[in-house]
Amino acid sequence: MKRMNGALKMVAACALAAASVLAHGAQAGDSADELLGNAALALKRIDAGDHAALWQQTAPFVRGVYTPERFASGLTQARKSVGAVSQRGWASVTRLTYTHVKDVPDGLYANVDYATQLADGRVVYEKLSFQLGRYFTGYDPRQNQGGTTQVQK
Repeated sequence: MKRMNGALKMVAACALAAASVLAHGAQAGDSADELLGNAALALKRIDAGDHAALWQQTAPFVRGVYTPERFASGLTQARKSVGAVSQRGWASVTRLTYTHVKDVPDGLYANVDYATQLADGRVVYEKLSFQLGRYFTGYDPRQNQGGTTQVQK
């Protein structure tokens, strides 16, 4: 299996750090409906290659690590690995509390996971991560819902 390149690893940092965080119950922050709306908009922008608009809604700590060009390149590569989408449906919304995770500010985050059926019939999973307060932090397409394996064509 192909390994994610450095840029893609950084874009997906929040999603991949889940092993270091605790699941968080419903507290102050964006509602599930707001998160689903933000995730749908982010996916629409990723699909359309509208990385500049998504960049403007990306968390300041992510913008501090990436240039807009490197951010766009990582998203383009990740989205290209998915291929033609036939249908998407959200599978889960998870809130997370990050504390003492390298390169990630402490705080409340959320992942929205989609089960995505591709035009060729395969199912892959796309995780979009957010720092609550509407900031986008990562996109992680993978073959297994619980895993972090990049999608292969």
